[in-house]
Amino acid sequence: MSGKHSSAGHASARQFLQAVLHRYASLSEYADCGQVQIWLGRLPYAIEFRTARNSAGDFRFDFDCPHPYPPLRERISHYSLGWVAGEAYLRVDYPKAEQALTRRFENRELALANATGISHGAAHTIASLLFPGSGGRSLLELKRLRFRGLKPVDGVDCYRLTGHWDRARVTLLIGMHDLLLRECTEHRWRSVERRQPCELSTVAGPETFTLPPASAEA
Repeated sequence: MSGKHSSAGHASARQFLQAVLHRYASLSEYADCGQVQIWLGRLPYAIEFRTARNSAGDFRFDFDCPHPYPPLRERISHYSLGWVAGEAYLRVDYPKAEQALTRRFENRELALANATGISHGAAHTIASLLFPGSGGRSLLELKRLRFRGLKPVDGVDCYRLTGHWDRARVTLLIGMHDLLLRECTEHRWRSVERRQPCELSTVAGPETFTLPPASAEA
């Protein structure tokens, strides 16, 4: 493999991706914000999200889902996935609802499974990196991994990797030096997940890692 299509110190794209997963698993704190953009027919649809993980191993992933019907896009449902001291939950605040609804789960794998489809995969992408063994597929399961050169993202030089899940082509953009994921594109579903790593304090306030009360209906 030529020098311009390989990363310094890594013999292959798979070895590089293993280093990326090790980097995430070793982080005691992490935060990002970003967006998933997909295409529903001819129009784009975007979900905004924020991620926070603290040194105690607590986690929170907030995401905002507009109504899928274009004339009703201003109606936004707010979701919070998380676990605090080992207790997992998924909380949703629907437009015009009198109060938010919170479901508790036996483990984080179940909570994550419930949030993955709603968030168009973004919840699973980051949780599976920060907490290996959280269920679902891993980036290491990508087949035919290849380096495809460099591409800057928000002023950060990133390695561009491609691979496949079954017949679906995936492109990853990962920081050369910090080994953090900036972008994940699933071409078959016309889905682009973009992330901007940031300081924990910019997304995490004093209530971030507080377990919400369970709803009477849950």
